[in-house]
Amino acid sequence: MSRRLVVVLFLDLVGWTRLAEQVDPEPLQLMLEQYYDICSVTVGQHGGVVEKFIGDAVMAVFGATRADEDDALRALRAAARIRAGVAGLVTPGTTGPPRIHCGLAAGEALVTRSPRAGMRVVGDVVNLAARLQSAAAAGEIVVNETMSRLVRGYVRLNPVAPLSLKGKAAPVPAFLVSGPVPDSTPAAQDGPMVDRDDERGRIQDAYRQVVRDGRARALVVLGPPGIGKSRLVREALAGLGAVTVVAGVCPPRGPDGDHAALADVLEAVARTSGAARALLDADRRMTAVLDGLRGGRDTAGPGAGVEEVARLARELLAAATERPLVVVWDNLEWAGPSLLGLLGDTVAALADRPLLTICAGRPELLAVSTGRPGNNRPGGPAVDSGTAWLLAGETLDVGALTPDDCQRLAGMLTGISAEVQAHDLADLDRAIVQSAGNPLLLRLLVESAGDLAAGTVPPTVTAVVGALLDRLPGPARDLLGPASVIGSVFDETGLGLLGVPAPAAVLDDLVTRQVIRPDGAGRYVFVQQPMHEVAYGRLEKSQRLAWHRELAERGVSPALHLEAALRLLAAIRPDDPGMGELAAAAAGSLLREGTAVLRQRDLPTATGLLDRAVRHAADGPDRAVAAIRLSDTLLLMGDTRRAMEVVAAVARDTADPGVRDACTAQLRLLDVRLGNRPDSLGRTHTDNGPDSLGRTHTERGPDETQGPLARTRLAQVRMLVHLEQGRFGAAEHACLSGLAEARAMDDSYEQDRLLVALCEIRQWAPTRLADQLVSCAELAARFAGDRVLLVPVLAARARCLALLGDGPGARAALAEAEVAVAELRLHMGRVLIDQVAGLAAALDGTHLRAARLYRRAADALDRAGHTPVALTLRVQAVREHPVRDGELAALLGRMSEMDFRGRLLSLSVAARTGAAPPEGVEQLLAVTDDPGLRGDVLFDLARAYRKRGDATQAGRLAAAATDSYAVIGATRPMEAVRAWI
Repeated sequence: MSRRLVVVLFLDLVGWTRLAEQVDPEPLQLMLEQYYDICSVTVGQHGGVVEKFIGDAVMAVFGATRADEDDALRALRAAARIRAGVAGLVTPGTTGPPRIHCGLAAGEALVTRSPRAGMRVVGDVVNLAARLQSAAAAGEIVVNETMSRLVRGYVRLNPVAPLSLKGKAAPVPAFLVSGPVPDSTPAAQDGPMVDRDDERGRIQDAYRQVVRDGRARALVVLGPPGIGKSRLVREALAGLGAVTVVAGVCPPRGPDGDHAALADVLEAVARTSGAARALLDADRRMTAVLDGLRGGRDTAGPGAGVEEVARLARELLAAATERPLVVVWDNLEWAGPSLLGLLGDTVAALADRPLLTICAGRPELLAVSTGRPGNNRPGGPAVDSGTAWLLAGETLDVGALTPDDCQRLAGMLTGISAEVQAHDLADLDRAIVQSAGNPLLLRLLVESAGDLAAGTVPPTVTAVVGALLDRLPGPARDLLGPASVIGSVFDETGLGLLGVPAPAAVLDDLVTRQVIRPDGAGRYVFVQQPMHEVAYGRLEKSQRLAWHRELAERGVSPALHLEAALRLLAAIRPDDPGMGELAAAAAGSLLREGTAVLRQRDLPTATGLLDRAVRHAADGPDRAVAAIRLSDTLLLMGDTRRAMEVVAAVARDTADPGVRDACTAQLRLLDVRLGNRPDSLGRTHTDNGPDSLGRTHTERGPDETQGPLARTRLAQVRMLVHLEQGRFGAAEHACLSGLAEARAMDDSYEQDRLLVALCEIRQWAPTRLADQLVSCAELAARFAGDRVLLVPVLAARARCLALLGDGPGARAALAEAEVAVAELRLHMGRVLIDQVAGLAAALDGTHLRAARLYRRAADALDRAGHTPVALTLRVQAVREHPVRDGELAALLGRMSEMDFRGRLLSLSVAARTGAAPPEGVEQLLAVTDDPGLRGDVLFDLARAYRKRGDATQAGRLAAAATDSYAVIGATRPMEAVRAWI
């Protein structure tokens, strides 16, 4: 059995019932035999098969056993000839010849064979052809829309009003054949290149300008599939002579498409550039990142984050552009938003390098920059800034060849003068018309090869590719089916997992025929994507289902294959009892892969994977986890509205109390993060909905909350509430409570979130610095492979060392963080470093430097919209060294916008400088349990009272400040206070 594009012809005699009533059966049978002979012979002559006779009706099929590029035209020609042949018959007892009416439909069908029934064609296309035949008047040939596309350019078709056919829910588009049907057999020949002189010149001029100016330039080459973009770029660059060119092709299937294209380019850079090779030899981290790209997402652990990958691309290309370099990104319409964003950043970063970036893709490529479907996020921007650079670049549109150039190309393909053959050979003329100026389509029509198309392959191309596929030797066809299930890139190992042999001779034959090509890494790539799609589509869905499941069970891209298996099972057996189990497995794999890329901070990819995980997951824990992680991802992308909508929808639809509690906890967490200040119980405006006892979520204790995930997220809510109110010890306790729940779940994602939070909270909590350093060491080991998470740990370590008086140690930790921040361009990481460096400078007595560092950090936070923390840093800057009169007064006027630390410090600084009385500040200080903050405020008050001449109060408060610092062992500020005393 196989699924194929077929053409079904239905015809019957007009008025047969009346004729059978009027004419004796014996002469009627004689005429019927003559009619059958005309149909059988004509169908056979045109490559079709008569599937059955039903009285006077005949059903014939074309393309069922072997496809030809012009099956549709053959079927139409057969119908026309049968019509003419039947017109020559004599109807017994009547004055006129018999007449027929015909219906032809092209579409997908399942072709089966059995000893009992022989060949059978099953599918809607059979019913449609029969209905079209019934709708046709005497002598008419009516075809469906797919047929019209396949024969357009060969015959004249007139659209008729959409037909309301029996068994069809909506009217069906139909066309009446209104002209003669010509004879045609497109030829298959070679494909040289003609013309394109202007386009070649523009590419070559772009390169010469890069060489002349020493500056980067991007050129976007656009055109429809098959127009010759890739060939044009290759020919233009080859015409320049000795030019260094590296290229990557984005495959349309599989989870590692972006990784594969990027790895191809960077590996080629390493091969062609000595400086790039030397850089890899000297930097093991960069080598490890490149190795990770080669391995794709099947490697263990989350792998390098997008920042490390961006740094690798930036540094290798920078090293390679000591001399002019051309980087070609082909099939870029298949690239994900992460790769497009990386390319834009890299082009901008290397603006002063002799680099020509050529991006070849379909016109849809620019649609990505203006918000492809799925990118217009509610509450988010319509244009993706990471891909907007494509719109700003120079665009080269590759248009259709002129008719004269098509004639020249057609002549070159046959090795005969185009000027002669374009007029002498009807088949070349028809090929030129059908190609519509598309050189690849023209070549494929001549070679019986295939064309590219987004999504589904057009039937015109399917016909060509299907013919090529059927002309391959049997072993080659048998190999391409399972290879297509693996993906557009496959290897012998994957075929072996499916129990399919891969003889070297068969693979070599396919390479020779340019159906596949080796990729240099032991794998093979389908040269033409339509060949991959048609080979895949030919397989029975049940076979695809079995193979996708097998690959998933063997650990080959489980998310991809389980989701494909789920779609197939839903199509062929929607009531299958195993549907739920398969959906759960697909959701689980999507959740794992989505979490992995989320931890790499590849947010667009994570959004897609986690969104599908939510849709496929059953009502239970996995759905809650997927919804919450999708919410986290959307929040990181700035789409706060959808971040809340996702979990709200799951909470509303679920019947599982654990799922409802977890999603409700996430809503509360989002509410607090968005600045909705909670009440004394930590409740916000999203807290609603009673349980079975009539209690709201916040009226139930933590032990009554359903599920550890809900308790983990509620612990984070309590943590943020305590932080807002200055209770850092209580915040630490809440964080540890959530961490215990995460560890009980063995959930490394939740653990990492809480461990980073704990590291930061402990800087303000009453935890001894020695214990904090132990925790920092543990986290540094845990996050050694993820420097984005490592930076806050290094900053916390530097702060501890500075407070302990270990200046060299603090500077070393900050220097390590500085390298990561610079290499990965972590702008918020720079804020952390400036904060800690400001503290270290203040402790060293360099107050002007401390103030400058605090202000720089505050400026960055203001730009990012983090006003409360920015104001606190401005207060700290004024505490060290005010730059103008009235600066403190202006800050005091904004106290309502500050966090607790900022409000308390602003009052203590005002007291110290005499801008406000010190009375009352000490009572407010009782709210917080941050020993460092208490010590700073008490020391400010001590200096305020000494300034007023109250030595007793000053001494008491200075002693209290020393005691407060001693709680955490902060020896350096203790020494400063004692020296002041």
